[in-house]
Amino acid sequence: MPMILVIEDDPTQRPLTSSVLRSAGYEVAEAEDGASGLEMARALNPALVVCDVVMPRMNGYQFVAALKQDVALSGVAVILLTAMTERSHMRTGMTAGADDYLSKPFRGAELRQSVATLLAKRAAQSEQYVRGFEQQMNEALEEQKKMLSLRYEKRLLQELNGRWDTEADAHSGTQDRQATVLAANLFSLIRQRIPVQQRAVATRRVYQAASDALYMFGASLLLPSGDDLLAVFPAAPGSDVPRSGLIAVRAAFALQKIVNTVFQAMVLEAMCLPDEADPASLCIALCHGQISLVRFSDPLHGGESLTLACGEAVDACRALGEHARAAGWQVCCVEAVLAGIARSVRTGAAAVVSINAQGQGVLAQELHALADA
Repeated sequence: MPMILVIEDDPTQRPLTSSVLRSAGYEVAEAEDGASGLEMARALNPALVVCDVVMPRMNGYQFVAALKQDVALSGVAVILLTAMTERSHMRTGMTAGADDYLSKPFRGAELRQSVATLLAKRAAQSEQYVRGFEQQMNEALEEQKKMLSLRYEKRLLQELNGRWDTEADAHSGTQDRQATVLAANLFSLIRQRIPVQQRAVATRRVYQAASDALYMFGASLLLPSGDDLLAVFPAAPGSDVPRSGLIAVRAAFALQKIVNTVFQAMVLEAMCLPDEADPASLCIALCHGQISLVRFSDPLHGGESLTLACGEAVDACRALGEHARAAGWQVCCVEAVLAGIARSVRTGAAAVVSINAQGQGVLAQELHALADA
């Protein structure tokens, strides 16, 4: 049976409340004030808390607020008990995060009914969330099937077009080429949604899922750039923008689904903070143009190397991403990416975005979905 925590400073009322719940078959733990009750809740992770309002050290309102701020305990249901019957006190309790409110004196049947109703409600919500998560996972698997069907085509493209011409400029360590660049604010999203103590494990997990998707779609290189993860999709010979642009657009929508699915899974595992106000906060920008890769080597320390990306496509992606986040766009691109593939994509708003200090602007286009999605 579910564990219920009773927090009550009255030495007479506390065992009576516990007795009512035990007679209904629940396992019950007791605490004599809000502060000790909060410590016990963290240790026991109860299914529900029955809590008095007027208590020393920490009152019921303070207890509820502290409980809801704890990520691991935020889903625990709370029933507040008080002898105060004024509506203002009831509103205060509900505003703090309580799920139900009983006025003293209460009958045992009232308490049992309130507990049973809340537990059933939470069980139904959990089941609904799991069903929704399973549906999203199935959709992600279907998307993976589509990616696998294009696997050999993407690998061929990667082999033919994904290698930079290292011989052209081997001595300088700099490589230049026209490419379509994808920039996703992956690292800022991790910093905003993942608690510090979970960040290293979560970053590895999110990055692995993102890199699998991007490489599957034919990205030739992944690079961190500030808060963004950059993926480079090299153009085919003759600057085949439509070809690399369409691949990059498909990769963007696949990346969005996969990363959001990973974050939702981590919410269920209490590794990630829920973001109900902005569930799809991954922002992806796509630009086409010149990109330079500058490689630095360190022979003194074992030959380790570092690669940095710069160029007009990188600068445009950065400016476009800033505009997209401010405008609430999820996926967007410059006009050049859509050249020849406009019929394959459903678009939204458009805006001119300045990409450098000289005021040079590009036409940015919001992307909603693939036309065949």
